[in-house]
Amino acid sequence: MSRTAAIAAALAVWTCLLSLAGAAAPPRLAAGSSVLVDRETGTVLFEQNARARRPMASTTKIMTALLAVEHCGPDEIVTASPRAAEVHNSGSSLGLAAGERLRMEDLLPALLLKSANDVAIAIGEHVGGSLEAFIGMMNARARELGAENTHFTNPHGLYEADHYSTAYDLAVIAREALRHPRLRALVAAKTASIERPDTLGTQDLINHNKLLWRAPFVDGVKTGYVRQSGHCLVASGTKDGWQLIAVVLDSPDMYGEALALLEYGFTECQRHVYAEAGAAVGRAEVRRGRQNSVPALCGESVTSVTGPGLPGEGRLEVTLSALEAPVAAGAPVGEARLVVGDEVVSRCVLTAGESVPRSPWWMIGGWLLRVFLALGMLALVIRTSAKAIKAHRLRRGGFSP
Repeated sequence: MSRTAAIAAALAVWTCLLSLAGAAAPPRLAAGSSVLVDRETGTVLFEQNARARRPMASTTKIMTALLAVEHCGPDEIVTASPRAAEVHNSGSSLGLAAGERLRMEDLLPALLLKSANDVAIAIGEHVGGSLEAFIGMMNARARELGAENTHFTNPHGLYEADHYSTAYDLAVIAREALRHPRLRALVAAKTASIERPDTLGTQDLINHNKLLWRAPFVDGVKTGYVRQSGHCLVASGTKDGWQLIAVVLDSPDMYGEALALLEYGFTECQRHVYAEAGAAVGRAEVRRGRQNSVPALCGESVTSVTGPGLPGEGRLEVTLSALEAPVAAGAPVGEARLVVGDEVVSRCVLTAGESVPRSPWWMIGGWLLRVFLALGMLALVIRTSAKAIKAHRLRRGGFSP
C-alpha cells in the first residue's frame, strides 16, 4: 500500500471513530415503561415496554381535559355535585363545595395544574350528563384515537384495578390534546389564577409539573402518582417549532428520565419539513375560469423525522386535479403524499388558495373575446385602408365610380 493510500485509510478509520464517539446511545432508563414520539407525525423515536398496560394515575386527566374542550365552551358554568365535593379527601383537590358554580375556563387550570380530583368529577358529570356516561365517552374517544390498550373507569386516575393505559397510548392522547391551543397554553403555564366567586374569590395555582422549571424548552404536560402506579409523567418540549412528547411510567426519577428522553430526541434526531401548513406546493389548472390556475395549499405541515433506527428522508409527491370553474377557496384540489422508500407515510389534502369564478359565456377561457377584438381591429384596418385608397384615386382623377 502506498503512503498516500495508508494515510487515507487511517483518516477514514479516525473519521469513523469520531462519528461513533459523537453518536449518543439511547438513554438507559429505570422507568417501567417509556416512549418518545414526534408530536406532529406520531413517529416513535424511542420505546421501552411502551405497550405494557399499567396504572397511569393523574395522567388520566389529559383525556378529561380533552373531552372538556371538545364538548364545552370556556364560559359554560359547571355546578359541583355532592359526589364531586366528597372527593376532596382523596389526594389533590380544589375543595369544591356542593352547589359551587365555576366557569369551565377556571376549572381546566385546576384540573391540569393542581390536578384536582374533585374538579375531574365535576367536569365529567357536566360533560357527560352523568359520571358513568362520561367514562363511556373517555373509552370511546380512546378507541377513536387508536389508544387500544387503554381503559378508563374514572376521570381522575385514582387507583382501580381495571383503570390502565400504556406509555404509547398516553403519548397518542397527549398528541391530540396538544392540538388545542387552550390546552397547549395551560399545560405550559407554571402558574395560573382562577375565580371562585361563590367562595374564595381569586385563587392562585402552581403547576405540579416541576420539569417546567428545569429546562426552558419544556412546555407540558401532566404528572401523576398513586402508590400502585409509581411516579408518572407525560412531558413535552419544543425547539424551533418542533415538539416532542416523552412518557415515563413508574419511574424513580420521572423528571430526569423524561428530560433525558427529550434531549436525546432533539440531539440525535432531525426534523425535515417538506411543506409548511398553508404553503402552496403547486398550481391546479382551472378550465372555463377567469384565471387558468389556482394555488394548491397544504392544510397542515408535511414533515418527517430521521434518526437512529428510523427510515431516511422522504420525498413529496403532489397530484393535482383538473378543475372546472367555479372553484371556491378551500375546495379540495389534490393531494400531497410523503413517500419514504416505497411507502406512503402521510397524506395531506390540498385546497384552493383563492376562489376562481366562471368566465361569462362570451369570453370562455378569454380566447373568444380576443378573437372578436382581433377581427374588429382587422376590419377597421381594411376599411381605413380602402377609404385611403379611394381618396387617393379621386385626387388623381383615376377613379371611376
